[in-house]
Amino acid sequence: MSSRYLLNMTIRARNRFNIIFLIISIVILLSNITLFSYHFFTGKLVIPEFESSGFFLFRYEFWSVIASIFTINLYVTTAAYLIWRTFEKTQATEVLFFLLFLAALLLNSTRLYVPIFGLNGSYSSNLISLGNLSLTARFLAPISLFALSAFSDEDYRQQTEQICLITILVSVFFAIYIPLNTSIIKENLCVSYGFSKAIQVFSIITSIISTITLFFHNKQHDFSQINTLGFFMIIIGYNHLFTCYTFAQYIAGLGLLSSGTAIYFTKLHQHYLWTD
Repeated sequence: MSSRYLLNMTIRARNRFNIIFLIISIVILLSNITLFSYHFFTGKLVIPEFESSGFFLFRYEFWSVIASIFTINLYVTTAAYLIWRTFEKTQATEVLFFLLFLAALLLNSTRLYVPIFGLNGSYSSNLISLGNLSLTARFLAPISLFALSAFSDEDYRQQTEQICLITILVSVFFAIYIPLNTSIIKENLCVSYGFSKAIQVFSIITSIISTITLFFHNKQHDFSQINTLGFFMIIIGYNHLFTCYTFAQYIAGLGLLSSGTAIYFTKLHQHYLWTD
């Protein structure tokens, strides 16, 4: 009786967090649309200049970066709403880890403020803050997906909140202590930072381990490996949108992230329909 009551409390707490996160994502989406539109139509938008040559789909395009950021914003809001409506009454611990992943995407979208407020090449504290937020997103996204693949069993259900907190603290810790170079803005509007190759390798290795972990988890529980495929597509898709500065990257990222999410959550929902 007590364990059942505790489970219901956990579900209600998760749903409240989901609703709060959904409201925040809607506010940020609408605010970004308003701010960007105002600065664009008033001529106050500062567009960084980068070398652009070659075929249209594979050369640098500022508007592909903007499209990727607004796609991330819209994806976060849509995914948060669908999670709330679809998994409202389920015990799915994967949902909380995925909301953490969505929070990372939301943090990544703050690079939109670089052209809005003309921060390119400045040394302001605002640019340092944006750099730290982007770096936090670079760590939080892969780590939260690893947590999803490794700690979604019933054995970890009571420790989910603690695992989420540790994931956040680790991501913030590394983001704060990695040096930033605010004089350089990358093509994707991200502040340049140190150890970029090491961070990229960390993200790749973590993503591979996460996918392998989920593969064996699904195999152990006789769960469809199509779910693993969708999970892997999400990883490839969000990385494309994070680093996007060409329309080829944007199209690939949009297709992989949206279709991967549809596949993953369709299979996850079918699983909990049978188990709940």
